[in-house]
Amino acid sequence: MSAAAKKLVTSFFESDAFKQKEVYEQYIHSDLQVYWHSSTGYNVYDFTSYWELIESASLSYESLRYDVSHILSEKDEVAVRYTLYTRTIENPGEEVPIGYFISIWKIEDGKLKTCHQTSHPAI
Repeated sequence: MSAAAKKLVTSFFESDAFKQKEVYEQYIHSDLQVYWHSSTGYNVYDFTSYWELIESASLSYESLRYDVSHILSEKDEVAVRYTLYTRTIENPGEEVPIGYFISIWKIEDGKLKTCHQTSHPAI
């Protein structure tokens, strides 16, 4: 499953899942749990609250782009290292990094079910 899991996560980051709820639902397990250590503290998200976070971010920016630099997989787990870039509504001509992330995704039933993530701002 390692190659299939890696392909699923790669496809997720290249998809419109961060813009369209229908696409998000194709990739994300209904029992999603995201455990996120960020510069603002520790948060836990479920299927709905993670979509609400994504939706809120997409409304705040002109565009979001995920640049994956590393992706490793073993069995049903995939580790991804990426930079999140954005174009602001105020300055859509300039793309800037806003954060660096490492996420470990667990795949179940062909969907992303569990994520352990850490991030820090690019500033």
